[in-house]
Amino acid sequence: MKWFQAAGVLLPVCLAWSPLYAQQSQAPAVLIERATSTKPGMADVYVGRVEAISKVEILARVEGVLEKRNFTEGGLVKRGDTLFQIEQGLYQASVDKMKSTLEGAKATARNAELDLQRQKDLLAKGDVSQATYDAAEATYQLDVAAIGEAQADLESAQINLGYTTITSPIDGRISRSLIDAGNLVSSDSGVLATITSTDPIYVVFFVSERDLVLKRQEGLIDENSSTLTVKLELSDGAAYQADGKIDYVSNQVETATDTVEVRAQFENKDDLLIPGQVVTVTFQDPGAADVVVVPQTAIQLDAKGHFVFVLGKDDTVERRDVKLGDQVGRDWVVQSGLKAGDPVVIQGLQKIHEGAKVTPTETQS
Repeated sequence: MKWFQAAGVLLPVCLAWSPLYAQQSQAPAVLIERATSTKPGMADVYVGRVEAISKVEILARVEGVLEKRNFTEGGLVKRGDTLFQIEQGLYQASVDKMKSTLEGAKATARNAELDLQRQKDLLAKGDVSQATYDAAEATYQLDVAAIGEAQADLESAQINLGYTTITSPIDGRISRSLIDAGNLVSSDSGVLATITSTDPIYVVFFVSERDLVLKRQEGLIDENSSTLTVKLELSDGAAYQADGKIDYVSNQVETATDTVEVRAQFENKDDLLIPGQVVTVTFQDPGAADVVVVPQTAIQLDAKGHFVFVLGKDDTVERRDVKLGDQVGRDWVVQSGLKAGDPVVIQGLQKIHEGAKVTPTETQS
């Protein structure tokens, strides 16, 4: 009877303990990422500044009241888009007047031409003197010249009328409007707005004279071009996705710093690069051999050295001793111990050990 009572006490304890045991024995969850193959970066690091390829200041060319602003401040504009509209009334009236003046000059010239022909016929008959004919010819020539003058005045009036509609000369992003609609503007009013091109875009940085000489000796940089790929790191540490190419190398050394100005051009379709922005510049040699890289969170260190955990058969982790090279952004170069495609544990490392069975989840690249 006592035994059953003991069993009756022990049985609930066992039942309470079993779920806890099952929970503790469940395979821990880990996040894995596959080792990748990439071109190695070079050790050189430079501070660069982003510059627009084109920058245009919008000015008024004629005087008048600014009637409209046809853009969103800070927005993108296209070449030919209307930005500002200046009142047109006076300039349209001037065009109409010049058209009338031109038509009058043409009519006068036609009359003078007819008179000249009559004088020519009379001169042939001896009914008028040479002087009379010469006077008629001079009058005709003056009237023809008046047509040219009236035509020039009309074109000038049409040009001024065209200046009342201010359009964008380039594709780019426009600044805020510095003068509001309703104000009187003229060529002395200063800048109405500024447009900077955004795609492609420049990054300017300075390379030491020594570095430039070495890269030229290696054939990596020529006069205004280079076989090197230029890479950027943004202020948050993220790598900029598009690579750049050097398109300009200065022809002189900055004596104060012993550096040479270098410029690279980048695509900027997402407008991540903004003129004036500071970025980190590195080089990559496309001709260099590929290297294997893994996230730095995968790297472990103990008394034996650096190692990583690799997902093996049946979701069991294996230890791999590795030899590290340089750090590339968030990754480490692995000189030996791994190959591209190996699944490496990058999260959940504190819960596992060699030979442990895990529940893996792979990152989406």
